[in-house]
Amino acid sequence: MTRFIVFVFIIVLNVTSLWSQQYEFGLVAGGGNYVGDIGREYYFYPNKVGAGLVFKRTINQWFSLRMNLNYFQIDAKDAEAESLGRQQRNYASTGQILNFSTGIEYNFIARNPFLRLQSIHKLTPYFYTGVGLGNYAGIFYPNKKNNSNLRYNGTHLNIPMILGIKYKFSEHFIIALEAGAYYYFTDNLDGSYAFFKDDDKILIDGITPSTNIHSNDWYTFSSVGFIYTFGDLSCYFNMF
Repeated sequence: MTRFIVFVFIIVLNVTSLWSQQYEFGLVAGGGNYVGDIGREYYFYPNKVGAGLVFKRTINQWFSLRMNLNYFQIDAKDAEAESLGRQQRNYASTGQILNFSTGIEYNFIARNPFLRLQSIHKLTPYFYTGVGLGNYAGIFYPNKKNNSNLRYNGTHLNIPMILGIKYKFSEHFIIALEAGAYYYFTDNLDGSYAFFKDDDKILIDGITPSTNIHSNDWYTFSSVGFIYTFGDLSCYFNMF
């Protein structure tokens, strides 16, 4: 599945190049964290490094078509949780996610951040959402007697929801800061779902483990991106 996601990303890039000459392409890097049934319960608490590629096709002064290919890491430990129930349960999970997403990026201010003479148009806040496909794999550590470590993997859809701000510091280069979340349509990013089905109502030393098997998992990611723009960017900003 990992090879399939990379293959689809490359094919889309090649096909897009046939019918458009307005591009943005760049690298992103930052920190992220899994949010689910193991470990800390904060939504934004980056504890692992992630990276990725971003590609955009400019439509007009408001919208761009966008694709992302990201690599995320999972590192969740009940021993680091705020909940006493989770600490005493002492589950853990480590893994990786390769996530491909595509959708629409919307500029909150209708402007052309690429024209060198329009200095007031250098700073642009934006929002990105669409649909993603994540392939994940890892190891779940039950830390219980008579239970060995469990390897797991899967592929599920997700919805990216990202806020960002980009700044044009030269004719062809942009720096972008982003923070957002990916809502996955699975409760098994940590590989623990089968165990939680049995333990959902069990008290550990009289304390509830603070687990909800009916709530799907998230992944949050904050990053900085270095973007290169090329092609005829001016004509599309006069459409509306």
